[in-house]
Amino acid sequence: MSQSDLYLLLGVNGFISFTMLLIGTISYIRAKKFLSRAIETRGTVVEKVYKGQSDGAGGMYSPRIRFTDAMGRTIEFTENWSGNRPDFKIGDEVIVLYGPADPQKARRGGKKWKFFFLAWLMGGLGLLFSGLLIFFIILILLFPIGK
Repeated sequence: MSQSDLYLLLGVNGFISFTMLLIGTISYIRAKKFLSRAIETRGTVVEKVYKGQSDGAGGMYSPRIRFTDAMGRTIEFTENWSGNRPDFKIGDEVIVLYGPADPQKARRGGKKWKFFFLAWLMGGLGLLFSGLLIFFIILILLFPIGK
């Protein structure tokens, strides 16, 4: 591997690391902002929404939840979080969090880690790749190529 190939590889790694850290940070800030403004209420699971492939393999289910917001409007939403073994049944009462400005973007509450999943995943991978980048830069500085 030539020196220019190595620098290109390190540059790509740096770009990926920075992008992952940026996505993780933005996701964390958005989740914190949503949770700080969210209104908590109760809703009812009214349907299991199948989210799968057209061939029937790998089916996942998300709850369709109905709740009443602070203005008395009935709102329904389908949660983005899915599972092949749903942790809900039709008729279950669940915690709902929604922003007062846009209740259509409600989310099922309860498991707070779900709100930060993307932030921790992308931030963690960004830190991992950044650590690898720093490690290889130190190696290059200690053991220069071609000498």
